[in-house]
Amino acid sequence: MGVPPAGRRPTPALSIRTHTGTGTDIGRGMHIKDLAADRSAEGLPDLFTVVLAKDRAAVAANELLHRVVARQYLVRLLRAVRRLRTERPAAPQLTAVAALLDAADLDTAFDWATRPDVTGWIWRSGMSGADPAELLDQLGRCLAGEPAGAAASVPLGRHPAVPVITPGTSARSAQLFDWASEGDERPLALDPVRAAAFAARVRAAAEVLGRLWPEGLDTAATDIRAFAALGGHRGLRPLNFSVHGLRGLVLTSERPAYMLAQTLVHEATHQRFSGILDCVAVVRNPTATHYSPFVDAERPLGHILHGILSFINDVHAARRCLAAETDESESRRIERYVALKTDQLRLAEKNFHEVAEPTAHGERLFEGCRAAIASLSHG
Repeated sequence: MGVPPAGRRPTPALSIRTHTGTGTDIGRGMHIKDLAADRSAEGLPDLFTVVLAKDRAAVAANELLHRVVARQYLVRLLRAVRRLRTERPAAPQLTAVAALLDAADLDTAFDWATRPDVTGWIWRSGMSGADPAELLDQLGRCLAGEPAGAAASVPLGRHPAVPVITPGTSARSAQLFDWASEGDERPLALDPVRAAAFAARVRAAAEVLGRLWPEGLDTAATDIRAFAALGGHRGLRPLNFSVHGLRGLVLTSERPAYMLAQTLVHEATHQRFSGILDCVAVVRNPTATHYSPFVDAERPLGHILHGILSFINDVHAARRCLAAETDESESRRIERYVALKTDQLRLAEKNFHEVAEPTAHGERLFEGCRAAIASLSHG
């Protein structure tokens, strides 16, 4: 689980004029006026509805949420390019971004701005003391193409397949792999055969999820943009996490398909909540802490809410798996897991409520959590 930053308020549409060497305006092709008129400008959906995808309305609400988050990243990208233009007015990487966005419609621009390597660059561009020359080199790698068919990919139901990130396919993948390696667990540098095998395991999990909880798969597919493999040295115990700044990248070890199905919705929910935190504050006292039963330690409120949201979806997926399980020993294992995590959810809900000072958005989100936990508790 990534560390959630302070929440941000939605940013209004900007008429940004960032000139290239030829005088082209960034945003002309994707029509800044369309950005202002797009439905995402209306703001977030009711956060009560994005906690747990029990129906198609919840799936649609999450798609709108993703679009609002993409809008935030596109605006931040344009601002970062404008800042760099003041120091490197003739940089070819900035000209290339201008050309890319000039040729893109709004949906394509949103999609590009929320690619994990691009969000990673956006975060780095805002760091104090960031070196313009290094940022331009990094941006150039974000613009590099991927060799056709070189990387393994994972179909997620009716949605486009997403790649498995390995360092040997392109400069772009190598850079994202290096950024993903900055955490506590370094992903595996897979050769093509091993990457294809890993992708097959994750694809099997997606197929299980699609059969047992199709709304869960559709929601996860909205939030997941790439995978990276982690070592399986913990056996059947889960080893998976997301990085806040690398939006949509999920790192996971291999486990049986029904366990990986839980991982898909668990990590997709971390991605979804990180997106919410990019747009709004959910509590007025984000530095407050309380005991988190998920990690058996004191944690900030954002971490606790990350755990609540992700395990709500995790447990719901486990219940769907339990309903279809025919092996008696596996049924008992899943039952024990569901009971343990549901107890932890109830305790985490109580602890969060004791100290949190939710904003209006946060209250609706937490109401959705309370309703989902009550439903899980009553079977």
